[in-house]
Amino acid sequence: MDEFISTVENQEIPLHPLDTQAAFLNVPYHFFFANDSGKEDFMPNDALRTAFYTALRRFPILAGSLRSDGQGQTTVVINRQKLNMPEYLESSSSISFDALRVAKFHHSSWPEGLSTTSAITTAGKDGHIKLLNVHVVRMKDNSGVIIFVNMPHYVVDGTGFFSFAELWGKYCKAQRQSDHELTQQADETTFCFDRSLISRSLPIERKPLDVQTLNVYTGFSPIADWLAWLSPITRGKILSKAKFSSDVVSHTFRVSRDVLGKLHENVSAFMSDKHLRTQDTHVLAALISKMVAQAHMKCREQEKASAGLLGSIVGIFSSLSGLLFGSENTQSLNLLADVRHGLDIIDKCYMGNGLIPHNTQCPLAVLEAPTSVETLADATTITSSIYGNADGPLVASFIDMISARPSCFTRPMVYLSKHPTSLVITNETGFKLYKADFGDGLPEWVCTIPSFVANFIGFLPSPATSTDIVVNITLKAPVMKHILEDSFWKDLATIVY
Repeated sequence: MDEFISTVENQEIPLHPLDTQAAFLNVPYHFFFANDSGKEDFMPNDALRTAFYTALRRFPILAGSLRSDGQGQTTVVINRQKLNMPEYLESSSSISFDALRVAKFHHSSWPEGLSTTSAITTAGKDGHIKLLNVHVVRMKDNSGVIIFVNMPHYVVDGTGFFSFAELWGKYCKAQRQSDHELTQQADETTFCFDRSLISRSLPIERKPLDVQTLNVYTGFSPIADWLAWLSPITRGKILSKAKFSSDVVSHTFRVSRDVLGKLHENVSAFMSDKHLRTQDTHVLAALISKMVAQAHMKCREQEKASAGLLGSIVGIFSSLSGLLFGSENTQSLNLLADVRHGLDIIDKCYMGNGLIPHNTQCPLAVLEAPTSVETLADATTITSSIYGNADGPLVASFIDMISARPSCFTRPMVYLSKHPTSLVITNETGFKLYKADFGDGLPEWVCTIPSFVANFIGFLPSPATSTDIVVNITLKAPVMKHILEDSFWKDLATIVY
């Protein structure tokens, strides 16, 4: 650690408005490594710790402190005399790795206290928001190791997160095996923390944003303005008590690429726009959007039926209100896209947050229609259009909007809290979840914390031996009940836990 501190240079990194778009959320993952060969020196703690600080030298931003001006502008301050050092914990467990395998890595089988943070970014025990948390847990009889890593979205997205994990593994493997070539390879890996790269990469052209996105980010919202005015620490305290994860259930599924590919082929045959580029994940996003909308519809019907006469009266007044003032007949669908693609900066190794939500209002008439290949084609047209529209000019218009209103980053969160049927889908299948090798092989399983936030869907890659897509779905418990009973979904996906 002292060697790391000696290399730190004092600097301030002004964060881009993109960085604050999901600033209230963490990026937490667990890496499960098995010691099947029974090696005595399996991922030794000393080697992990030494390599950790070596990797940290390349990511000094993770030892910085957040400073906010109350107007949406946040800066990471790196001061060698007052470093906000990462939390690095080590512990051991009486649970064997085989017990985790038998439970298919379900969180009920995990060692107590494995996850040291929640989904919401909050201050640690020392009163500061840590920009990196690590917990290394050695399993019974050295049968395996679990590494929990967390970074707040203030400083990275999945690209930066897994780049650090991979780099940490390379340094550890190189040091243990005296592999100077691998060390050199790690040393020569470039990372860009300069947020001005985003502004410099914007195209001249602009594309108009849709009305719904403008309403969410520019509409009147005193609660959102107040949350943006708060310090990151105070905002975290309040949001952690907001019970985003109350009555929330998460399930993880596997979707076969072969089966999904066949479904994609069948859906494409019914799409009216034959020139629209579609991918397997577009079909998957469309299917989940329909499934969730139908689950909410069934919940409403059950609530109405159980309410009896009172429910009928409320239903009448609700219908009259809809006629007079308009009723919500759409689902807010937010598909997260990476600006690195739209701005053509994939090769720049940008480590800041590059995710932006592309919001659209999907007609419930489309989503609530019974699922078939034909109706799924209608929904896939919507999701494919969203992804296809996420080009440089649209990204530039979005960045113009949030840059002119730095405090608007809390508005989507407030909007989502007011619209419980809203859905956020992120495609992380391209992230390097299974690239961290500390010298004893790749992780057998990688996953996030048990309950993230409601209405959040994540597409993840499978371990290296499979091409399946891992789908993590987090919803309110009554809605999830209908997901588990959905016959179309059960034909496509296999539940992991």
